[in-house]
Amino acid sequence: MWAASAWADDAPLEDLALEDLARLDVATVSRKAQKLSETPAAVTVLSAEDIRRSGARSVPEALREVPGVNVAQIGAGRWAVSVRGGQGRFSNKLLVQIDGRSIYNPLFSGVFWEAQDMMLEDVERIEVVRGPGASLWGANAVNGVINIVTRKATATRGGLMSARLDSQGHAALAMREGVDLEGIGALRVFAKGAELAQSRAASGDGAIDGNRGWLAGFRMDSSGTDSNAWMLQGSTYRRASTEDMLTTGQAGMSGRLPFDAELEGSNLLGRFTWGLGGGDASVQAYLDHQQVSASGYGRGAVDTIDLDFQHRLASLGAHELMWGFGHRIVKTEIESMTPVLTVSPADQKFQVISAFLQDEITLQPRTWKLTLGGRLEHSTVSHFEPQPTARLMWTPSEADSLWTSWSRAARTPSIGENGAQILFALQRTGNPYMPLVAAVSRPMPGWQPRAERLDALELGYRRSFGNGSFEAVLFHHNYHRLIGETLDPAGPTLPGYPIAVAPGFIPVQYINRSNVGNARSYGLELGLDLPLTASMRLQASYTLMDTRADGNAGDDPARETSARTLERNSPHHWASVHTLFNLGAGHDADLMVRRVGGVGDGTVPAYTAVDARYSWRVSRRFELSLVGLNLFDNRHLEYASNFVPSQPAYLSRQGFVQGVWSF
Repeated sequence: MWAASAWADDAPLEDLALEDLARLDVATVSRKAQKLSETPAAVTVLSAEDIRRSGARSVPEALREVPGVNVAQIGAGRWAVSVRGGQGRFSNKLLVQIDGRSIYNPLFSGVFWEAQDMMLEDVERIEVVRGPGASLWGANAVNGVINIVTRKATATRGGLMSARLDSQGHAALAMREGVDLEGIGALRVFAKGAELAQSRAASGDGAIDGNRGWLAGFRMDSSGTDSNAWMLQGSTYRRASTEDMLTTGQAGMSGRLPFDAELEGSNLLGRFTWGLGGGDASVQAYLDHQQVSASGYGRGAVDTIDLDFQHRLASLGAHELMWGFGHRIVKTEIESMTPVLTVSPADQKFQVISAFLQDEITLQPRTWKLTLGGRLEHSTVSHFEPQPTARLMWTPSEADSLWTSWSRAARTPSIGENGAQILFALQRTGNPYMPLVAAVSRPMPGWQPRAERLDALELGYRRSFGNGSFEAVLFHHNYHRLIGETLDPAGPTLPGYPIAVAPGFIPVQYINRSNVGNARSYGLELGLDLPLTASMRLQASYTLMDTRADGNAGDDPARETSARTLERNSPHHWASVHTLFNLGAGHDADLMVRRVGGVGDGTVPAYTAVDARYSWRVSRRFELSLVGLNLFDNRHLEYASNFVPSQPAYLSRQGFVQGVWSF
């Protein structure tokens, strides 16, 4: 991507040619600083300047232009973010990290994006790996890894204030102060409060949802070198999210019920790196607490303790070895206030113990490189899972690189999948003696949960030409042991589900969850970064993807529904074009166009969105920007929530003005 660092103390990246940008370090693929041009994987790095020029107000918005990544807004602060399919409100095959701390929630196997309102001005880069990363990062890094890297405190000395006001009158204010700690390092403290724009109903009526809250935290970095340094950071947040839940299929009647959720959390992370045995080592530990309380429905909390160690040895001839281990303890608590959802047992505790080894082998200097590695992981939820990988890279010239890889990855079943019993429909049968049946989803009796498994093949090509680049990636994913549903062969069960009116119960048709699914997906990802003139640049991406799931034979309606949902929960194609204009004298402008295919059986139709951004660097320390969203579209639907059955939220034409002042 065309990148620059807007507020860092070091030299701005816009002064670098693209061939220099290709030498920027990437850490997520190999757990070490590695040049992008030498990385045998489909990876995209969004710099601070990429984020600024996109006009993004959140991490999901910044990801919209990355090939292979599909981003759909469900409502105010609610997103469906996925890599290579499996999209949903909780995309369970995508690992998301902030400075190496996982924000993947084991309650529902996904990310509560509505709780993640970061201060983007302090984000240094976002590394996006498309494809498995489990051999290094462990379970749940199946379809991809997103690692958000914030700036060191030593690079953010001084103050910064950011203020934003949108066309609906919602405001956001963020402040940061960085101070020098004489002889120690530097400290950054920050706080942010924001209220997000509301979505509209299909009729155009507004105020159907909402999201507001605050974030505060700190980061300390030592003044040592990368081979002898420490870091300590922490944050706390609280957000309120409101939406309307459709009751059709939940209570046998049409209508809406308010679904108000309070999301809060806090975390503390520390990391220390030092030289060891001619190489370098690091140890990282963090504590994390997440809690969600839904008024009238229940509460869920997750507490995590994580320890991670890695050691990169000095080169041994053609070999560069890295090894490490990790131990994670997770405690979950779920309190249900409605018979619609029950989880047993309500309180759980599980552990994950893992170790990894990776060897980068230089077969021929500057031409051929082979990477072999694997991770051995044991979870008390899904037992033992080996996750190996093999990557081969050929660089016939300084401008060209070609790679191929095979990887295996696993996803640990969520707490909800393992123990939740859910009443999700009261279905009419047409039988006068049994007019209604309660459809209840539950774990299959006697089921021993196993991790879902992926075997992935990838072929990629990357070329740098002058001040531009091109990337093409083909992939084939083969999924095994997917958690799906089948009808209980016993049929409707009596006495069934209790109700408050005669006859006092409704027969229950159980739908059993277990590892019954298999699927295959394949696709093409294209990315282009092309200078058109000295002051204009074009960035474009295109993704084509298709998924086929077993279970469409029609012998089991529940299994067929699971397979159909998997095939249709993501668009088959999407594209973006971003034109960047440098107008001179501190002025720049951006025009972004996105085309996204339909989702489901026409439930979410295809749409085209056009956004524009203009900014003026009024002075060295103050920038003013104006952003318009969905300029030629009165309103459109991007996704229908597939977990909480919320009212479809339409995105309307809107804009915002933002000022950033550094001092």
